[in-house]
Amino acid sequence: MKILKSVFLLFCVSFCTSSQAQDIHYTMFDMAPLEMNPVQTGFFAGTFRVGGIYRTQWAGMSIVQSQPPLSTGSTNFSGFQTPSAFIDVPFGIPPKDKNKTMKSWAGVGVSFYLDKVANVSNLAASLSLAYHLGLGPKGNTVLSFGLQGGILEHRIKGDFTFEQDLTGAGAGDPLYASGEASKTMPDFSGGLMLSHRSYRFGIEGGVAINHFTNPNYSLGNGDDRLPMTVIANLIAKVRMTKKLFLKPLLFFQNTLNTTGVGEGLSAYDFNAQLLLGVHFNEAEDLTLYVGGGYRASGDAIIRVGLDVKGLKFGFAYDINTQAQGLSYKVPTFNNNTGMAFEVALSYVAKIYKVPVIRDVLFCPRF
Repeated sequence: MKILKSVFLLFCVSFCTSSQAQDIHYTMFDMAPLEMNPVQTGFFAGTFRVGGIYRTQWAGMSIVQSQPPLSTGSTNFSGFQTPSAFIDVPFGIPPKDKNKTMKSWAGVGVSFYLDKVANVSNLAASLSLAYHLGLGPKGNTVLSFGLQGGILEHRIKGDFTFEQDLTGAGAGDPLYASGEASKTMPDFSGGLMLSHRSYRFGIEGGVAINHFTNPNYSLGNGDDRLPMTVIANLIAKVRMTKKLFLKPLLFFQNTLNTTGVGEGLSAYDFNAQLLLGVHFNEAEDLTLYVGGGYRASGDAIIRVGLDVKGLKFGFAYDINTQAQGLSYKVPTFNNNTGMAFEVALSYVAKIYKVPVIRDVLFCPRF
């Protein structure tokens, strides 16, 4: 069973390293704005915004090993666990001419995420800055720029035997035992976005590039670097009636072959969704979303959401239509179709000063 655990860990590390090269990507990417693109920092109307999202995938799946000469057996693991949280604040930038309307603003925020599978984890903490420039006489069109910088920790822990490719052991040492290994590295990203909003139609399209410096994530003496990745998204809102509207969402991510990792579109993700929104009152602060979509990897998506004033709730369920009977070299998944779900919650607070009205003594004249 010890050999089986080693093979299982090898699979998890290889899969997690591949996922890390692609970066985390949520089905409800619009509910994790700072992880999607730092340009989203401060891109809302309010005093501050706080939120989080949790994704789990392949929970309870068993891996069966029955190929000689390795031991026959099976083991369960808790799947991929990917929680993240953020908070951001917008700051208005007054125009030089006090008689003109303020159209531009800036934003600052912090975000965190943990991507964990078995005993392998990636933990990130980032600071995001963005500037939103209003264009046109009313500022309905906005050009946004964003930067993000932070630290990324890659860690493996547990009483397992690691192969030399994972730990950097010498060529004469085929096996290297360790209880824990980790690597912390700086990481930087940046993005652009162009958006436009009107009563009947709104759209925002953004592009971001992650891992500007190609940080080295090797746990040993190797030179394994994270390749840069490009992330693009398109979110629109089309009003059909006073109460009904459509919200199409597109997400694309691809690894850039700058370090010899990934070729063309070999490590890409594409996610397309369509939501129907229903406003239940004239103030449009009580809204229900229902819809679905499809991911290029074979995931069918079911999604629902509810907005209540500044509070937003979302739930998504993914069904992998191609995972049954998957075989990755030695391990075999045999009792799960790779289903996943996400739960997200965010809140936009609006704190304004209440005007002080002094009592005035009215003295009538006769």
